[in-house]
Amino acid sequence: MHPKDEEERFKQELIEAKKDRDKTKQRLIEERLVKLYVSQAEYFKMAEKPDPNIATRYLQEALRLKPDHPVANYRLAYLYYRNEEYTKAILHLGKALDGSSTEGLNDTQTLLANMFMVNCGIRIAKESILEVQSIEENLYSELEKERIEKYRNEILVLDEDTFERMFYRKIENGIASRISESEFAAFQPKGKQVILRISDQGREIIFPDGFKLTLNPVSFYIFYGLLTAEELITYRDLQRKIRLWSELEVTEDNIRKNISRFSRNIPFWHVFFHSANVVNLETNRNVVGYRIAEGFNSCILCRGDEVLPGE
Repeated sequence: MHPKDEEERFKQELIEAKKDRDKTKQRLIEERLVKLYVSQAEYFKMAEKPDPNIATRYLQEALRLKPDHPVANYRLAYLYYRNEEYTKAILHLGKALDGSSTEGLNDTQTLLANMFMVNCGIRIAKESILEVQSIEENLYSELEKERIEKYRNEILVLDEDTFERMFYRKIENGIASRISESEFAAFQPKGKQVILRISDQGREIIFPDGFKLTLNPVSFYIFYGLLTAEELITYRDLQRKIRLWSELEVTEDNIRKNISRFSRNIPFWHVFFHSANVVNLETNRNVVGYRIAEGFNSCILCRGDEVLPGE
């Protein structure tokens, strides 16, 4: 069923449950609606052309039904942060960390939510530092300057460059490092390197010959799985990983068709990716497995607060 049709069906069932004063049924339908809204928000956040405004509206609808829903608050906070609405982000991060009486964030989400809190505080601090500098330039009273100097040493960070290097990261062969915004924008493949880049404009894969491909959510997860696999990875392996990483429902056949399309449309596909038969332990039959080719390496570029699959 199309999500919009499913939403309308749930809404109609909710109206009927309210008329019947069936609190149990009403709660179950609201939970299904919230799950649908959260799923749709994630889809629009990760679409080929991301639409954070639609994603935000879906999460707001979810929270209208269940204000303490931890994951909806967590994801809405992230969108507010990306839109530089740091005070709103902190508010929803706090609600996400508080959780509800029946559910909360998992360990990874809890860690990241606290990290986002720190980032929001740093961003607000950065804005305040610039304001401090602006006000100081217009102070005429020596007494005022004396009072300011008294508390200056209590400010933990005044170096703007320190802030800038905190908000982008580069992960080469599993090793993460911080980079500046200018380094992020200018970074290109080095030697036999395949880049997976995540930005506000969307997700793309960049090959050593300069060929680029814009990725939809399923394509992004497939390439993330291929580039981070330590051994040959099958269609079924990828299906399981995508289900673990997201709320997307994909079939092995869908993954097979995507990889077949990539092999036709990406120049020198077979140079970049190695394939071979492996034994499926469940069926004891040979199946095709893939991984990045020998001699090539991967690099993932993203914002420092990007939630990567598995995090």
